[in-house]
Amino acid sequence: MADAAPRRSPLRASLIAAAIALVAGGALLFGLAPEPERVTAAGDGAALRSVATQRVSRLAIRSQVEVSGVLEARRSVQIFAETRGPVIAVGAEELDRVDAGGLLVEIDPLLAEVAVERAEAAIARNTSEVALARSNLERRRSLADRGAASTSEFDDAVNAEKVAAAALRESRAELKRARDDLSKKTIVARFSGVLRSFSVEVGEYVGAGQRLGELLDLSTARVQIGLSDREIVAVRAGHPATVRVEAYAGEPFDGEILRVGAAADVVSKKFPVEIELPNPDARLLPGMVATVILDLGEAELRTVIPRDATLDEFGLRFVWVVERDGSDGHWVARRRRVAVRPLPFRPGEFEVLSGLAEGEEIAITGMRQLRDGERVRRGGVEAS
Repeated sequence: MADAAPRRSPLRASLIAAAIALVAGGALLFGLAPEPERVTAAGDGAALRSVATQRVSRLAIRSQVEVSGVLEARRSVQIFAETRGPVIAVGAEELDRVDAGGLLVEIDPLLAEVAVERAEAAIARNTSEVALARSNLERRRSLADRGAASTSEFDDAVNAEKVAAAALRESRAELKRARDDLSKKTIVARFSGVLRSFSVEVGEYVGAGQRLGELLDLSTARVQIGLSDREIVAVRAGHPATVRVEAYAGEPFDGEILRVGAAADVVSKKFPVEIELPNPDARLLPGMVATVILDLGEAELRTVIPRDATLDEFGLRFVWVVERDGSDGHWVARRRRVAVRPLPFRPGEFEVLSGLAEGEEIAITGMRQLRDGERVRRGGVEAS
């Protein structure tokens, strides 16, 4: 009697049934899928994607550099007392604006006036003594010529005249010193400006060399920037500059380059450049943050496109060029790689180095939905 057929396990039977179901389902889906020709046909006519385009053009753009700095006063002078004594008058206070020659501090001049009078009296006395000594010298010389006076007596007369003359010169020098000390009892502003600091009170005793304050000259404002070796060769003293200050947003200030450094800074490797700005109303104050804009040459024609019209893929830039299809005249979007670089002071644009020609049109909408070779409908051409 033949052996009975082996039994199939329930698990194996289930797996086989599942595999058959998957194969059958795949065949059914493949049969229901639309043919490729039908998809292509669906992209024609009214179903074409509408994109706005912009014509590539060349613009005259001036090469510029933009550097930030901090405004400074034209000059700053520390005010010191050059003599000692009690303060009897104060002509200004801290933060005041003062005119050239205006009184700042007056120190009690009594002792200096006394010293001047003593020096003047000494000069009068020494002048008389010199006259007497010269008269005696002339008499001794006359007697010596006749043999009526000894040589020693004549020498004594010569020496007495020299001593009297030296005393006169000394008293005159003392008078100059006394008058100089007297003049220093009054301290005035050397130029018109603003007192950044000035802490002096009437009755205060000040000593020689004591710091009293600081005077700023705001007739012009200055800012120092640093330029690279490629930039420094394009500027010179007298070169115009435009400065924008954060405190006065949107308002430009015209100035010019005052000095150009002949050597680079050892740390920053930048060449120092100092710009000066007229400041008749003293609106530009030391410490304000400023941005200096310098033109580095004549305007040049450059191919420019909107930054938003480019796609960045792993550091490479692409655009969609919209052009006529030679076969049937339809508009077609073609993906093209371009080389670009940023433009100074034009953050929304790129300069095209290669990949595009003047007059070509690029898509400026729907760039991420387009497919290479896709037929499109132009929704309007914008000028760059």
